[in-house]
Amino acid sequence: MKKNLLLIIGAVVLVLLLLCTAVGPQLILMMDKQEAVAKEYRYSDVFYDEYEDVRMHLLDTVDTLKADGHNVQLSSYAIDEKDDLYIDTIYIPATEKQTNLIVITTGVHGIEGYIGSVMLDVFWKEIYSTEVVNAANTGVMIVANVNPYGMKYHRRYNENNVDLNRNFILDWESFDMTVNKDYPKVDTFLGPQSTLGNAFWHEAGFYGSLVVEVIQDGADTISNALLGGQYEYPEGVYYGGNGDESSTKYLKDVFKQTLESEYENIVHIDVHSGYGPRYNMVIFNSVFETMNEAESVQLFGYDNVIAHDSEAFYPTTGDTTDYYYRLHEQMGTDKGLFSTCFEFGTIGDSFLDSIISMKYTIEENQNHWYPSSNKTTNEIVKERYQELFYPTEKEWREKTIADFATACKGVLKAKLITE
Repeated sequence: MKKNLLLIIGAVVLVLLLLCTAVGPQLILMMDKQEAVAKEYRYSDVFYDEYEDVRMHLLDTVDTLKADGHNVQLSSYAIDEKDDLYIDTIYIPATEKQTNLIVITTGVHGIEGYIGSVMLDVFWKEIYSTEVVNAANTGVMIVANVNPYGMKYHRRYNENNVDLNRNFILDWESFDMTVNKDYPKVDTFLGPQSTLGNAFWHEAGFYGSLVVEVIQDGADTISNALLGGQYEYPEGVYYGGNGDESSTKYLKDVFKQTLESEYENIVHIDVHSGYGPRYNMVIFNSVFETMNEAESVQLFGYDNVIAHDSEAFYPTTGDTTDYYYRLHEQMGTDKGLFSTCFEFGTIGDSFLDSIISMKYTIEENQNHWYPSSNKTTNEIVKERYQELFYPTEKEWREKTIADFATACKGVLKAKLITE
């Protein structure tokens, strides 16, 4: 009797295991599948999903601006001509006096260039054409799709797996490649090791490994290893490279030219997504910006600001905004400079949200280096990664537009010199 009972239990367990293996991935995909894109909402016609559409729209925008009588100068810098990968720069000079220069960069993290493209439309239609920007004394420079490879192939990283927002180092010769002391401790957990395999069992394995890592090294070690950037593991996440990438060289030169120009005052906004509360855009100031959180909130008339004194602030290495400030100091110029990041939250900012964000980041990188042959697994990774940077939800998309318009107007009103 006892032996028969054990056989029955064993059979039930085996059936459950087989069901989990066969059906589990499909259930995960159903839960992770984003909602269908709404047909109509603000700017719904410019929420593109492919790099080629974004670039074509940008070129159409140039034609529209020219037709409206603006002196538009367009230049395209090739990252890979065969793959049709270009950084496009739009420059409209001030019509009378070079007092202010607005610089907006998008797509430093490739996949984030999609939301950046939408915000450029918001800028042209709701900000540039209003009293906020005086075209007589204010020029505009847009550097779009800074990481065209990442945009085209829906990755955060570029063609060399480099996180460009960790690649803006002022002096590589004196830079310490071992600056991230925590990453080597958790590389076996964060770095790619093999294919993902069955999605259901991967889920269990990931959280099991996470518990072991937290017990062994601590949650702070994992967090520090991820956020700061690392320069020793080329296949790892948040890899900052070992020298200037092509995109970095180009943008560094752009920054230098702006600081050598006749403009007295520069306001730079770098558009990103992925960090922060889901329905709130955060103004994330550089560590080199002297204004604290309270001062920034009051000056910009915008509640969601992270400054050097904020509890949520975290330092990074090789950031574009930090580089702009350091270059400004190195050149010894007395020009005004305010360089900041607009970050659209997607997943959330709770502890659990941070784990989910980390998980999606690790999975995408692992699947890049060791592509899965399982169609369902690939679909899950793709859905999760898009949710991390470019959600389809109508409410999220409409809120990003409203937040960008409010914050951009607040920053420009506060930082542009009026005459």
